[in-house]
Amino acid sequence: MEKTKYSTDTGLMTREQLLKLAGVHGTNCVSIFIPTERAGGHVDEGHGQLRLKNSLKEVGNILDEEGLSAKEKKAVLGPVEKLLDNVRFWRNQSDGLAVYTNGKEFHTFTLPVHFRQQTYVRDHYYMLPVIPYFNDDGIFYLLSVSMKHVKLYECSKHFIGEIVVDDLTPGRLEDVVGYDFEQKSLQNRSGHGGDSGAMFHGQGAGKDDKGAEKEKFFRAVDNGVMQVLKEQQAPLVLACVDEYYPVYKKVTAYSDLSEEHISGNPDEMDPLELHEEGWLLVEDHFRNVREEKKHALRDASAGSKASSDVREIIPAAVDRRIDTLFIEEDKDLFGIYDMENRTVELAAPGDRSYQASLYNLAAVHTLLNGGEVFISEAEEMPLQGTELNALLRY
Repeated sequence: MEKTKYSTDTGLMTREQLLKLAGVHGTNCVSIFIPTERAGGHVDEGHGQLRLKNSLKEVGNILDEEGLSAKEKKAVLGPVEKLLDNVRFWRNQSDGLAVYTNGKEFHTFTLPVHFRQQTYVRDHYYMLPVIPYFNDDGIFYLLSVSMKHVKLYECSKHFIGEIVVDDLTPGRLEDVVGYDFEQKSLQNRSGHGGDSGAMFHGQGAGKDDKGAEKEKFFRAVDNGVMQVLKEQQAPLVLACVDEYYPVYKKVTAYSDLSEEHISGNPDEMDPLELHEEGWLLVEDHFRNVREEKKHALRDASAGSKASSDVREIIPAAVDRRIDTLFIEEDKDLFGIYDMENRTVELAAPGDRSYQASLYNLAAVHTLLNGGEVFISEAEEMPLQGTELNALLRY
């Protein structure tokens, strides 16, 4: 049997990892979800380990029924069993732990999502529980600018990573306007201006020169940023002292600059602080996407581009026809989809043996085909009284 590839995940899950796991199809794919606690008493009392141990026992019984040998079971569950005695692992948990293993690969994700304890063993992984982690999320960019440093970051709700722009943007003001500006600033300063720029006495040429030099600097910064972002339409948040924002807004060619900025000298903030403040400025933008899709689905419900019928939604998801899918929180439906005949057979109520999650199937195909999936509370479903809603592309 192929050697297990141990997880190199850092704890959180990226959208790329979500899609990669969603696309896995093979034998003995095990998905385990347990609630965990952040640092505190319950961690030391071993509640997480006990939940995982019980889940492993449940999965082991299923694999026994499938006829796996002891060696085959060890390949699938061995890496998970090693977590039980890993004290450091349990001291670094969040709200929920997701485990994916199939004897060929092994992944763990520590997420700020409250999972209910459950296991799933099929020929694919169960992705529904982790989808809320990606809801109301998306890519935005953060540009940190001072007269000494220029940094560009790509961000999402849970992630910030620096994009190297050293060869594209000036690193500081004097790289654009020359050494003369630095000397002139020192000669004309009164008191300690700090990063907000030189402080000039009087009126006239000195103030005009300073404004022109700043504008030249920001044009150079924007030229470099535009080489990176090009046709992107994600929000761009600027972190800078207040007087710089209107200058950059005036010169930028980027169409989605946030109307608000992170105020202050960004050199005095670490990336995590910048990310936290940046997300506060864009979170409504991403929440609005869900609302827009919900209203679009309601508007389409009188025609043929909306559906709440699982028998119609499953083949539509496989055929790349779903733009947006809404699934009620903690709901699922089990059965079998016949790919050849394009028919859905529902399992008897409560019967999950050898049946697949139809909601997971719809969600996975929607995601893999570029659609959006939202897990919603019952009262937030577009079509009230239904568990599964789809906005169709055609």
